[in-house]
Amino acid sequence: MMEIFLIQLLAAGLGALSTAAADWCHNRAKIGRRLHAFWVSASIAAICLPVMAWTSTIFLGSGLVGQSVAGVLVGAIFLWVYQNLPSRRPGRKIGPEAHRPSSGAVPPASSLNG
Repeated sequence: MMEIFLIQLLAAGLGALSTAAADWCHNRAKIGRRLHAFWVSASIAAICLPVMAWTSTIFLGSGLVGQSVAGVLVGAIFLWVYQNLPSRRPGRKIGPEAHRPSSGAVPPASSLNG
């Protein structure tokens, strides 16, 4: 039990570093959205892999069935994360347009100057 805890802790740390690296690369426009989504999804699925493999081995055995169930669950986590990542990041406006008020409706000024 202590071994799986240490392995899971290591996987969580490496997965967090990998996700941070993917965000860093994406925010600096070194990688595109699709590669970023794939990278983050793979990192999160890799974080779950040790516990899924251990759980399926305990309950289903170390044979093909246990490994298959763990693989299917990790694959489902990967696909779920990949599908639910935002398709676009909100762009930041730089320059004078960033501080310009919107052209939307403005409420009338109050006649009470109290």
